[in-house]
This record gives sequence, C-alpha cells and structure tokens, in this order.
Amino acid sequence: MTDDLSVLAGAYALDALDDDERAVFEEHLRSCPECAEEVRGLRNAAAELSQLTEAVPPPQLRAAVLGAVAQSRPLPPRVDGARVLPLRRNRTAALWQGLAAACALIAIVVSAWGYSQHRQAQRAANARVSVVESLLRASDVRATTTAMKQGQGTLIYSRREHRLVLIGRGMPVLPADETYQLWMMTPTGQPVSGGLFRPDPNGNVELPASGDLDGVDQMGVSVEPAGGSAQPTPTTVQVLKL
Repeated sequence: MTDDLSVLAGAYALDALDDDERAVFEEHLRSCPECAEEVRGLRNAAAELSQLTEAVPPPQLRAAVLGAVAQSRPLPPRVDGARVLPLRRNRTAALWQGLAAACALIAIVVSAWGYSQHRQAQRAANARVSVVESLLRASDVRATTTAMKQGQGTLIYSRREHRLVLIGRGMPVLPADETYQLWMMTPTGQPVSGGLFRPDPNGNVELPASGDLDGVDQMGVSVEPAGGSAQPTPTTVQVLKL
C-alpha cells in the first residue's frame, strides 16, 4: 500500500486504527504539524457535533449521501519522505473501512442538518417573542383570556396600533386537511380573516395578526378546510372576547 500517512488522520481521530498503525502514525505526527493540526480539527468538529440537538433526517438524505460517497474519492496531499505502512488488509477489511468512512460522513451530514433545523426553530421562536414584546410596549395594550372547548386562548392587542397576538394553549391538533382560522368579528359587519394557523404537537400556538380593530368586540376561531375559507364555518366557531 503506497498511500501517504496523511490519509489516516481521520481514522486516527476516530480511534479506528489498529495498534501498529497507531504507533507509526503517532511517530509521524511528531514531525508533521499539518497532520497534527488536521487531527485537532477533526476531533474538535466531532466534539461540537456531539452537542447538537437530535433530529430525524428526511428519508432521502441517506441515499443521497451514499450516492455521493460512491462517486467521490478524496486524493491525499503529497508529502515528501512519506513512510509506507506495513498494513495487512485484505479486501474484506478494505470494504469495512470504506463502510465506516461512509457511516462517519452520514453522521456528520445528519448532525449538520439537525443543527440547521434547530437554528431555524430558534430564529422563529425569537421572532415571535420580539412581536409580543413590541406589542406589550403599546400604550393601550390589553389582554383577555377565554376558556375554549379544549384549551384556552389569550388575546394581547392594541386598538391604536391595530395589532394583536393570539396565544393558544392545549388546542387539539387537526388532521392535515383542516386548519384553524382566526376572525375579527363585529356585531353588524362581516367577519374578517385574521390568518390561518396550526398548533404545534403540544397544542400551542402564537399567531400575530393585524387589522382595523375599531368596532371589533370579539374574535373567533374556527376549523376550516386546508387553505382557509371566505367565511367561518358557523358550527366550529369559538368566540374570544376583547
């Protein structure tokens, strides 16, 4: 085998070398700052990835990564005076090493995907908190809480700024072909849609809305077909007083 010792940096960082290989590679590390730096970087990356939030990857991710691995072969850098290891690998051992590398790559990609999902969820949560904080600074801010058939709804609103936030807790999770719809309701006028929403798996939701609240004395929440309706379905409306 004539590969440069530098190609073993990843396996060494993951503690995947046998005793003879480890001894030779550690001897090489003492005189090769580039490989030593690469090992440190790989170990730091592994430590960072181990702290990420677990997330379920999309079904097509594994096939895509394995396909990329099958088509790509990284080339080792040229190193003067490289020493050849007296490795005793047969084809089966080489196959297992390839599978281990593929699994490591999959783990890194999945962890990175999970981290991305976590960051997106965190940014969305921060945006919702920012909206509520901004509304609470309004000079005429008001809040009311109403018990619903299941769960409860709290309205935080400012008539002067024509803004409100619906905070729902313990609401039933709907099937995929249905959605909740918020309505602004007056005693004499037609209900005006305040937006569609679906609670999270725990039945919680924070929905910002805006519109002319002059004359609006109550809000309504109804269950509608996916995509919403022009008018609320009367039998599903739950009223929240302002």
